[in-house]
Amino acid sequence: MGDAKLQSNLDVIDKLAKAGDFASLSASLENIMRCYADNAEALKDIAHVLNRNDRFEEALSVARQGLRIDPNHPLLHHNAARALSITGNIALSRPHSERASRLLPDNPWLQYHFASIQLCLGEFEEGWKRYRWYYRIPGKTRELVYPPFAPWEGQPLAGTTFLLVGEQGRGDEIQLIRFVYWLHEQGAVVDVLVSEPVAPLAASVQPIRRVYTRIPPGPYTYWCHMFAMPGFMKLDLSMLPIATSYLAAPASKVDDWRRRLDTTSSGGSRSRAKRIGLVWSGSPHAALDRFRSIPLHRLRTWFAQPGVTWYSLQKGPREQESQAFEEEFDMHTLGPAIEDFTDTLAILHALDLVITVDTSVAHLAGAAGLPVWVLVPPYCEWRWMTDRTGSPWYPSMRLFRQQQPGGWTTVIDEVRHAVQAWLPASSSDARTRFS
Repeated sequence: MGDAKLQSNLDVIDKLAKAGDFASLSASLENIMRCYADNAEALKDIAHVLNRNDRFEEALSVARQGLRIDPNHPLLHHNAARALSITGNIALSRPHSERASRLLPDNPWLQYHFASIQLCLGEFEEGWKRYRWYYRIPGKTRELVYPPFAPWEGQPLAGTTFLLVGEQGRGDEIQLIRFVYWLHEQGAVVDVLVSEPVAPLAASVQPIRRVYTRIPPGPYTYWCHMFAMPGFMKLDLSMLPIATSYLAAPASKVDDWRRRLDTTSSGGSRSRAKRIGLVWSGSPHAALDRFRSIPLHRLRTWFAQPGVTWYSLQKGPREQESQAFEEEFDMHTLGPAIEDFTDTLAILHALDLVITVDTSVAHLAGAAGLPVWVLVPPYCEWRWMTDRTGSPWYPSMRLFRQQQPGGWTTVIDEVRHAVQAWLPASSSDARTRFS
């Protein structure tokens, strides 16, 4: 009976949060909290539902109340850590995540979460070791490829043949394929197994012997997943970036896209305009996409800037949104004509800059050594770390960070001023009219 009552209350919280009825949610939560003020297990469930509905401040408050009752409740620590890490308070989340991982040492989700926090904070040695728990998360073995060769776990590599196996997202593969350079330096002959969209890019990486999209027959001395590499190779910050400008588009495509873009910039002042590519949305299926993608209309103040021609590189369901701005601004929609990553990379070579949210395009530009500005949310994302305006992985990258989830206004203004400062001095008179 007690469990049924709690579940009913959790359903109320969930329903009100999803409906956006925050006044009623606050009143209901106050009543529910009085009922369960001394029940740590119930408070854990309440914090979980609040976290799941992006009510992070309330979730943290509830988790802390539960921890005053039971300081050793692992999932209360985890809920506190999650609320803090998603809101960008990575250092504050660390003690809670570490405690949770120690209290439940065999829980892969808690270990993986703590690994991500450690990597965000630059604790590479322990973080990459702990990251291996990712492969023990239920269901991951069905998602990943496991070739029938000996796994590499740090053995000497001189004279070996090695299969580096891509995993997770396309941006992940683009970022971590750089490890072939390190493997090559250790004396290995390296092939790669990657997703079909990334395969044409991988073909341009010099140390790679062959590129596969299905498990090759081998034999290979060793194989390794890309995300397992750092732990075994003892990667630390001083070793990065390992490789720069390691991706290249076919020269014929670069020439073709340059000609196509030249036709859009011909005549009048457009011949002197700087070309900026734009991506404002990631995959809507990504778990935290609601925090990284931006409604395009919110970037409107950028488009009024004289001296800039804008090119939308957006792909997916939102790729045609930029067409609504083409009559009013110097905007061109390229998404429908982009067939694959080599097209995108060729376009990037014809631009002066690309501004993007955290998507594969950010990795594509960074891996080609091209100037790219990335707008990142505050939540714990290991690759962007914390309190940095640049990336140790990509020297050509500049980061613009949210201070709180959904807080794009300050970031948008910061980028607008940065574009103004980046433009040639000859545009200074025009720039001041849009400050």
